[in-house]
Amino acid sequence: MRFTMSNTVRDSLTGRRTAGRSMAEPIFLSTRELKMISRQGPFAYWRAASTCAVALLMSDVAVPQEASTAGLEEIVVTARKQQESILKVPVVETVLTQEFLEKYQTQDLYAVATRVPGFVIGTAILSGGPQVSMRGIGTTANNATIEQSVSLNIDGLQLSQGLAYGLGMFDIGQVEVLKGPQALFYGKNSPAGVISLRSADPTDKVELVVRGGYESYAEEKVGDVIASGPVADSLRLRLAVRFSDQDGFFYNDAVGIPGLGGRTPADRDVAPLEKWIVRGTALFNPSDIYNARLKLNYGRDALTGNAGALQLAFCPDGTGPVPPVNIPFITGDTCKLDKTIGTAWYDLAAFPGIRNGGVPFARIEQKFGTLEQNIIVSDALTLTSVTGLYDMTQSALFAGGTSRAAISIATDNDFDIRDFTQELRLTSDYPGLVNFMVGGFYQDGLQKNRVHLRGNTAIGLPATLQSVRHEIDISSVSLFGQVIWDVTPTLEIAPGVRWTDEERTHTELNYNPGNGPLGPVLLPDPKLKSNNVSPEVSVTYTPTDDLTVFGSYRTGFKSGSFTTIQFVSSTTLSSFGDEEVKGGEMGVKARLLDRRLAVNLAGYYYEYSGLQVGANEQSSSGVFAIRTINAASASVRGVELDATYAPPPIEGLTLSAAVNFNRARYGSFKNAPCGNGQTISEGCNQLLNPATGRFTSQDLSGRRLVRAPEWTGNLSFDYETPVGQDMALGVGVSGSYSSSYSTTLVDQPGFGQGAYTKTNANIALRGPNEAWEVALIGSNLANKITTGQCYNSNTQNGVVFGGLISGGPTKGPAGSDEGLCVAERGREVWLRLTVRPREFRK
Repeated sequence: MRFTMSNTVRDSLTGRRTAGRSMAEPIFLSTRELKMISRQGPFAYWRAASTCAVALLMSDVAVPQEASTAGLEEIVVTARKQQESILKVPVVETVLTQEFLEKYQTQDLYAVATRVPGFVIGTAILSGGPQVSMRGIGTTANNATIEQSVSLNIDGLQLSQGLAYGLGMFDIGQVEVLKGPQALFYGKNSPAGVISLRSADPTDKVELVVRGGYESYAEEKVGDVIASGPVADSLRLRLAVRFSDQDGFFYNDAVGIPGLGGRTPADRDVAPLEKWIVRGTALFNPSDIYNARLKLNYGRDALTGNAGALQLAFCPDGTGPVPPVNIPFITGDTCKLDKTIGTAWYDLAAFPGIRNGGVPFARIEQKFGTLEQNIIVSDALTLTSVTGLYDMTQSALFAGGTSRAAISIATDNDFDIRDFTQELRLTSDYPGLVNFMVGGFYQDGLQKNRVHLRGNTAIGLPATLQSVRHEIDISSVSLFGQVIWDVTPTLEIAPGVRWTDEERTHTELNYNPGNGPLGPVLLPDPKLKSNNVSPEVSVTYTPTDDLTVFGSYRTGFKSGSFTTIQFVSSTTLSSFGDEEVKGGEMGVKARLLDRRLAVNLAGYYYEYSGLQVGANEQSSSGVFAIRTINAASASVRGVELDATYAPPPIEGLTLSAAVNFNRARYGSFKNAPCGNGQTISEGCNQLLNPATGRFTSQDLSGRRLVRAPEWTGNLSFDYETPVGQDMALGVGVSGSYSSSYSTTLVDQPGFGQGAYTKTNANIALRGPNEAWEVALIGSNLANKITTGQCYNSNTQNGVVFGGLISGGPTKGPAGSDEGLCVAERGREVWLRLTVRPREFRK
């Protein structure tokens, strides 16, 4: 049938889908058809009018799917826990394919963030791990047992503790970054989004890949071996192994002063790292009614030196010693974010019994796996079971003061997680108007955090300042369901809801007599319960196979938990409540110009309550506290636009661009903690303490959220062309931009990251049958050193020696806090060789 605008409206009413062709022609409807509209009521008028409007917008550019032979490749996603075209899913998401990940040597989520506007990562010290923010919503607390606002889903295993995000990316088949609340299908701890990683599956034929790479700036060596293929008619296997070893990107120029507890580092590189990643996959398909996918993973990081490259980036009072202590803790530091870090090692005489010979270190071991089983109950019903296990241990010795000459404290930390999860889903695929998915989820988790805070005896501190172990038991149950109603063949309405019941129990053991009685601490708030209902509804309109218009109302929440980074007394409340969100988004997804152009546009608005934020506080006497609190409210609104174009005159060329405008602000937040040393005139003028006569809080209402740049975006072009005899040459250039943003809750000058641009490039030559490839890959070529996470700390006066006065008319002798920031890696230049031995035989 010839496609006209008349036929578009006619098919909208009669329920037929029309392939897109030229729409630049008038509308002709018969009297019978007009009467048909009238009988269907006002909704039919709206549907016909909207169809005409969309058709007009698509004039001269809409094309049929079946006519496209050289358009953009179709992308299949699992945003709704089933395989669907990205064009048809009412979710705002960015997808990175395996080809892209390998082309740009994408090894971690930090590299992914440069390709996803609105996605920013900071790095917390110790057991905090990477801190992920999406559209300005993320975790900012230095607390091992707080959950992330953006969940990580690896092959169906849901994770939300920061260290899991630093595992590294290797042999990944696809990355999906889902933006906005995703509670319906992904449950708790996803109020800002979900990062879904699907590792590569076994291939249909035997494949062997050997790859080696060398990066010149960190002197990093990487070796990969991948073996994949069928071993029986019903069984396919895949084994992928990676080992990497780097000297470190940063330089440590610290020089210890004898007698003050610090010693000169024997290794100037920051920080040498050995990394193993091993993954095994089995696909078992014994019959038409049953199949299974097993994923087993092992990861190990062994790092020498301070994890995270923490360095002084802001020193408002200079670097000289503070009287009356007069110890040169940071004298001579440049106090700027660069490649030079000043952190002394520990003198064994000043820190008796310290681990690892007084050398800072971090060891992380992660073992996890998933078993996905699908049972075809009938032609229209599939039962899916996903069983997950996660086991993580971390040990670290951290030089928290980042002193160039003398260190006042040493943080010795062990952190463990054990998690068991089970999800069941029943999905229908009936030919009628209504389908559904229902399911349940169970989690049994345990988190243990041991913190031993050692003091420098050479400068008069006790050998042990704190020694404590926290345990968090987690039990969570949820039920969820969605109904998908095809009102017409072009209109879908999908309401859904998720109910979650969770209980967390906190126990604490004190091992230091200086903090009180040894043994269990009688906490005032040892249990935390939450019962949440998260409804969702989406409306999806697909007038043609190349156009989708959608809108959705979404809700979600992040679990409350407990502060476990230090000793909590029997009179101190350690819990913080749930973080909740509600709001919506609308968007358009289109494929134009013979499907050579893909355009996605979306707008969103969300309101958050109980936003979980972290703060570092210190009294004038030096008592240091790290706590997590609930901000009163916040709102996020913005617009996202992305486009990908494969111009027909130049075969092999792909252009892409994406931009996000995001306005993320606190609503009412009048009890935000003051910065240490912040005066009344600087904004510390809320909640007067009658006992001290000083204020304790500042009003951050209307201020920007942490890691919430207003503008982010990226551009790229990739070109591939045949050369020589059956060979191919590929080149690519990409750039990302971010406007400025705050890096800590202490919203004061010096604690922000300025606007920046990062540029990447690659060139690769592939042999016949892709039997070999040589690639040169550059990342962050301008060597821009940036950060997503900073801390306020009294580093100039040794962290614990006080001298800070907040909430008064004047400052104390220690002035204001210094800014400690975790720097991200700078320029990388990789030379990489890939060989597929079996392809040489062809």
